[in-house]
Amino acid sequence: MALNRVTPESPLQFKRFYVCFEALKRGCKEGCRPILGLDGFFLKGPFKGELLAAVGRYGNNKMYPVA
Repeated sequence: MALNRVTPESPLQFKRFYVCFEALKRGCKEGCRPILGLDGFFLKGPFKGELLAAVGRYGNNKMYPVA
């Protein structure tokens, strides 16, 4: 998680957040093909930004979330 401060007196602002659970990481290493796909899209509405995702593929050609 990263926070940003514009000036020393200003309040902290949220910048980014990263999540990768240990069980997903281990499952990807054990059962997925050795390639990751990355996807991202822009958020619209009151909270602007980008959402990025990393996914793998396992034996049944289904997508497996990693981060």
